[in-house]
Amino acid sequence: MRAGIVCSTAAFLLALAGCSSSHGGGAPTGAGGATSTGGDTGSGGATNVGSGGDGNVGSGGSVSTGGTIGAGGNSSAGGSVGAGGVSASGGASASGGTVGSGGAGGKSSGTGGGSGGMMAAAYQGPCDVIASGCAEAYGMARAMTSKYTGPLFQLGLTSDKSKTLDVGQTSDHKADLSTWSSFCGGTQSNCVVAKVYAQIHSGPNDLVPGVFKTPWNPDCSAGGYTCAAKFTLESATNLPILTTNAPAEYTLSGDGYATGINGGTKALGIMYNGKPVANQVYCCGVIGLTHKYNATDTTGTDFMLALAYGWKDSGGCCIATNCGKNNTYCVGAEEEENNDLYDYGTSPLDNALVVTQFDPTANAVITYLNGNKVLTHSPPKAGKINAGTALHLGGGGDLSQPAPVRMREALFTNSVMTDSDVTALKSNSDAFFSTLKF
Repeated sequence: MRAGIVCSTAAFLLALAGCSSSHGGGAPTGAGGATSTGGDTGSGGATNVGSGGDGNVGSGGSVSTGGTIGAGGNSSAGGSVGAGGVSASGGASASGGTVGSGGAGGKSSGTGGGSGGMMAAAYQGPCDVIASGCAEAYGMARAMTSKYTGPLFQLGLTSDKSKTLDVGQTSDHKADLSTWSSFCGGTQSNCVVAKVYAQIHSGPNDLVPGVFKTPWNPDCSAGGYTCAAKFTLESATNLPILTTNAPAEYTLSGDGYATGINGGTKALGIMYNGKPVANQVYCCGVIGLTHKYNATDTTGTDFMLALAYGWKDSGGCCIATNCGKNNTYCVGAEEEENNDLYDYGTSPLDNALVVTQFDPTANAVITYLNGNKVLTHSPPKAGKINAGTALHLGGGGDLSQPAPVRMREALFTNSVMTDSDVTALKSNSDAFFSTLKF
């Protein structure tokens, strides 16, 4: 506080002690004095002393930390010791400027505006870096847009299906992992992923475990968690990753139609960030818009992002997984009994960020792998894309013959993403998942 400075009648002492309101004693705003940069000369005390002094000299501002050595020395940030001149830790705001610690390297501005400290960059999720935004998005590890503040997914307890736990976000938009261990008894496998929350149209587009008996299996008709994925934390990131193996797969409730995502013959983009499963044959796409599980198979009514390996068998069944030969990995689109795929070699990738989209103007399927455009095919092998709007994850167009997924996040767009959009997605992923190699 400023208790009132008793000034000597001697003019010399008056100047030395800084009784003028423009110098080191400062106003009680803690802004480092009205104009000073840490005392008259940035020493943290009055003009000639800098030791913190007693009483009038170098008190460090209105609230006296300026004891004998106080804020006035000659060290680091902001004038002398760490905090910016007259207000050093002693002004009313205790930080040497209105914001922060008085700047770096002894050069605090000490003014009301304060140059101390740097504002953290605003969070951006994948949907924030795409020019047109997302039609829908799912993230196990983080918020896909800064606007979404709800839970990321829900855990279910395998021993008691009446109990669930929503996993929300930390202040930096990551999955909040402070509660799962208590809920799951300290063991991940005691829990399943009971729901993955849609972050654009939360509610109608939430993903839940399949509950259907499909033509070629699996049989999920017992409901509950029969076809739910075990809760998994990825060792490389210590963040959640959705891990489906047969029979696990996800749909909208009742295999309903998606809200707000283009179907039919309109533009459609899908991004999937995950980990390919080495040497395991996939059937069909891993995530996309499809016909309903019990609808007739019609070429072109599925548009699913494909991340596949090899052939199903020596005869090349199923066509959706035909990558050219039976030991080849591929990415692209599965279009219901036709596909547009790009072979990327015989060695599995550690991680894959795949963008697959349909451009109706060019009548083309376009695919990117880890930021690089690898496929443009016009017309699509299906001839005509007329995608349904049932949303399937890990289960192919009719939820048969599940495709294993290791999904960190996925999104849909109602427009064709540009090269710049894909580059921005890749950079955003690299920054957030900094321990991973894409």
